[in-house]
Amino acid sequence: MNSQVEWHPLSEGEIGWIAELTARAQSLGVDIADPKSIEAWFDTMLTAVEDGAQPAAISNDVVNLTAIAVGEHLRAKLGLQWRIFSDEQGADLCLHTPALNWTLFPQSSTAKRWAAHEKGWIVRFIDWASDNFGKPVHH
Repeated sequence: MNSQVEWHPLSEGEIGWIAELTARAQSLGVDIADPKSIEAWFDTMLTAVEDGAQPAAISNDVVNLTAIAVGEHLRAKLGLQWRIFSDEQGADLCLHTPALNWTLFPQSSTAKRWAAHEKGWIVRFIDWASDNFGKPVHH
């Protein structure tokens, strides 16, 4: 079975969605340039849901906002590009670098950790991605 793997540019709607979530994260006090800030917000929200202080219904919003914050941090730090990855199983938002042929799926990574009630993972994840898959962009 031949599988066709492709990376597509984002639509205007997808670009707007990322910008909206980035602005929302910043309005909630998340500093996208600081992995510790992203991690603290995620951990706080997970604890709030676990303790019943926030409804479980916010889970999707927290996962999406965190995934975009992590992705935007890595995009800026490593020069990655947001793309839509597609194959025979479907399509998903990803970060991609053609030079290294590397793809990362922030939403999937975040959702798995949310479902596992894992805290304290974001700084390690960003360090791992930085060490293994990119060269910092110097401005």
